Amino acid sequence: MSTDRVTGGTGARAAGAEVLRRFIDAINAWDFDAIRDILDPGCVFEMPFAPRDFPRRIEGRAATVEFLSRMPDFIEPENLHDVTIHAFTDDPAELLAQYRSATRLRTTGAEYSNSYVVRARVRDCRLQRFAEYFDPVPLVVAMGGTVQVPPV
Repeated sequence: MSTDRVTGGTGARAAGAEVLRRFIDAINAWDFDAIRDILDPGCVFEMPFAPRDFPRRIEGRAATVEFLSRMPDFIEPENLHDVTIHAFTDDPAELLAQYRSATRLRTTGAEYSNSYVVRARVRDCRLQRFAEYFDPVPLVVAMGGTVQVPPV
């Protein structure tokens, strides 16, 4: 059972958090029409810690939807859960989210779970920026790779 909550949410902060929540729900459902509707035309989608061969920065709604629309071939629905969204009191457009995933990669059949922190920006009910930070090691291992730590 997921425990979802929004903190710091009144007025504009709650509205922005609702947009981010709808985006997370759309990813869980692979609802690319909803994703397209939520994204600002000039949005930026970032995964700064993504493994090699994954894009780390995608600019624009069309490019972001194109990237995300390829995900169902790679991974089962992500089952993003235990979502918490924090809205900043000094800038209602800025949000911080935390959640977890529990899924399986279609390419290898391996189970994959991770924890995420997201910094997002919402303006005029559109997601302008989505920067998702996650540990790349579980993804690399689920993809069949290995990570070796050199001796210290």
